[in-house]
Amino acid sequence: MYMENKQKIEKILRELGFSKNEAKVYLAVLRLGVANITEIARESNIIRTALYIYVDKLLKQDLLQKTFKGKRIYYIPQNPKKILTILEKRKRKAKEILPLLVDLHNTSSKKPTVKFYEGKEGMRSIYREMTKTPKRLWSIFSADRYYTVFSEKDGGEFLKNIYESGGELRDLVENTKEGKRYVENGIVDNIGKSKLLPKDFLFDVDLLVSGDKVAMISLTNFVGVVIENREMAKLQMNFLKFIWRKC
Repeated sequence: MYMENKQKIEKILRELGFSKNEAKVYLAVLRLGVANITEIARESNIIRTALYIYVDKLLKQDLLQKTFKGKRIYYIPQNPKKILTILEKRKRKAKEILPLLVDLHNTSSKKPTVKFYEGKEGMRSIYREMTKTPKRLWSIFSADRYYTVFSEKDGGEFLKNIYESGGELRDLVENTKEGKRYVENGIVDNIGKSKLLPKDFLFDVDLLVSGDKVAMISLTNFVGVVIENREMAKLQMNFLKFIWRKC
């Protein structure tokens, strides 16, 4: 019966924090009751020279006890209920350091998340991600470059994403013939507003900002990046708000 359950017991002991050989040694002493190193080595199938490491660890955890018969050292197992005591002690220690671990996690979670995209489909993925927002989306873009790459159907999809997500759009558009058509036709009127930039305001990379996300898109080189970071997004959003008020 013991041999049938041995593998299962060893597996559970390892889940409780025992190493593979610690579990074997502990079970060997439990089975023998009282044993010297030679007997433990034979029962656990671990070579004697390596055995002392695991025996010492079990002694320190108070799972084994050392005794003497004459000049020889023997080991006897403590009550297995000691395992519960050890686990409770570990649990208390874990609770002690939990606030520190949470602080570390919160600090690391503030680090920017950066995703890079390439190709037309990559650019489409950025627009889809940024337009599926229930918040206000700030945009500065070139209608000329945009409609060279994407169709009006694509544009309709992105605007629909904003509408269905409950978001709102603020577009700052490059002052070109295509840009003027875009603004004058009120393409975004049902979900927001758009304004023309001054004629001398030139740029090569489109910018989208919403919530904690900033997206920069080059429709010339078909590369883009989405950065998720509250502080960075807030700074870019403030720039766009300032420009919006001046237009």
